[in-house]
Parts: sequence; C-alpha cells; structure tokens
Amino acid sequence: MASEYRIMDYPEKSWSISKMKVIDNCFREYYYTYYGSHNGWLYQSTDEQKISWRLKKLTNIWIMFGDKLHELIKSLVKDDGSEINVGEIKEHMRVKLNLGVKESLQKYRNGDWDEYPKGEMLQEYYYGEKLKEKDVEEIKKRIESCTKGLIVSKSYNEIKNTAKEILEVDEEKFDFIFVSGIKVYALIDVLYIDEKGNYVIVDWKTGQFSEHDKEQLMVYVLYVMERYKVPIDKVIGRLEYLLIGENYEYKFNLDDIIEINNRINMDLNVINAFLEDKDKNKPRHKEHFLMCDNISKCRKCKFRKLCLNEEEI
Repeated sequence: MASEYRIMDYPEKSWSISKMKVIDNCFREYYYTYYGSHNGWLYQSTDEQKISWRLKKLTNIWIMFGDKLHELIKSLVKDDGSEINVGEIKEHMRVKLNLGVKESLQKYRNGDWDEYPKGEMLQEYYYGEKLKEKDVEEIKKRIESCTKGLIVSKSYNEIKNTAKEILEVDEEKFDFIFVSGIKVYALIDVLYIDEKGNYVIVDWKTGQFSEHDKEQLMVYVLYVMERYKVPIDKVIGRLEYLLIGENYEYKFNLDDIIEINNRINMDLNVINAFLEDKDKNKPRHKEHFLMCDNISKCRKCKFRKLCLNEEEI
C-alpha cells in the first residue's frame, strides 16, 4: 500500500554542492529557491509561494542544452543496439533544442506559464527577451564539440566495450546518504564496474571547468562507498569535459573523505544560520535573506520579478 502524501510546513533539510552555490550567489535567491517556493504548487498557498515555485522551474538556454545532452547520453548508454551515427546525434540535439525554444516562445505569447508551469520555459522568453545571437552560435558550436567529445571519451568507450556491469545511469530518483544527520543527495550520471572490478563514477560536463567539480565527485564517492559497501581504493571518480574532449581521473583517500565531511559540517552551520527553528528547518523572515547588490547577477536571476516588485513597493 502506497504511503499517504503529507503536506510539510517546511522543506526537509538537506545539503548539496548546488545549494551552497546558490547561497554564495545570493541569499534572497537561496530563500526563494529552497523556502519561498515550498508548497507553491498547492491551491491554498500564498501568491508569493506560487510565483516563487513557478519562477524556480524556469530554465535558460545553457541549462536546457546541458539537460538535453544528458538525456541523450543516458539513452545512448542504455542502448545496446546499433552503431552510433554522429550526424543523427547532432541532428537530434538540434531538433530537441529547437522544440524547447519554440515551446517557450509559445508559452510566452499565450501566458500559459503563469497559469501552471508545465514542461519547459526559457527564462529569456519569460521575461520578454530574445536569445542573443552570440549565445545561439555558441550553442551550435557546443553541439559539435560535445558530441565529438562524447564519442571519443574514455568513459563512453569503456561503458560500451569493456564494462562488466552498469549500476546507475542518471536514475533521477535523488538517492541520498546521511552525513551528520543531514541528507546529502547524489545523482550520478553513470556508475559502472570496469574490467578490473573498480566502481567508476562518471560526471559528464557540458560546460567549462569549475572549482566545485572535484568536490562533487567526493560526495559521489561517499555515496558509492555507503550504498555499495566498497572500500575507497576500489572507487574511481572521473570528470569528462566533453566541450574540450578531456577527462580527469581521481583516486581518493581517507583524508579526502575527512575533508568533504568537514566541508559538509561547516556548511551546515551556514544553513542553520538562516533558520528560526533548526529542527523544523523553519527559515527566518525573508528580510534576513539579503538581496544581491550586483546588477549583472540580478539581470540573470530567475526570481528578479519578485525582487523588482519589492523595490517598487
């Protein structure tokens, strides 16, 4: 028998690299993303909760590109069929992105997104803007580069030719482990056992290098060690930068595990500083989440509609 759905007054407390990135970027964005939008899908919620939830679901052309490519890689990894036709893969990406852009434009014209946020909606169109020509050209180049990068990548070729078993492929179930009593989510792109019996974690990157990439791998290592009960010396982390056709492979040690655990514990102090009730994960008043004063960041923020309204008031 399925468990009964229960409406929670506040979201469940958790930690992730992405959450900490939002905190670093803007405290008010953090509020809207993780607290202000909570329960925004419910009829009885406030207008601000509903608007926050809708805005949270907006995407942009760069994220849409990454999502479409990850979806494609997932299907290719799972497919045991015929040889890959690179031209067909590129065309598939172009078609999927064009459909996403057209869908967004139609929703902007009809105002559908403000009724109910179903499917995809580009932030650029939602705010009445156009895609910049230079961004469109860059996306076209990335389709070419990332497709080639995938086909020649070490991970893709191992998965197709020598892997003993594929354990996870972007499962979308947001599995987690507990660290210091807080949920730490892990959504691994691909996890497989290679011919030497190593557990290989693959993180496909469709953009530029980030200083947080290695930290994310360390979180995945924690998850794999606990979930599959394997020692750290049997786990390999690999970052595949498809845009430049390079990969970086890491073997971690116990010092690395101590480091990421310390990082999570320190971040937990930051998360708790924004809470009125730590046990309930009840946030302090919105005004404690200061707005960003960087105009260039604000222009790129999906929640700027709410912040602009506040300034006008």
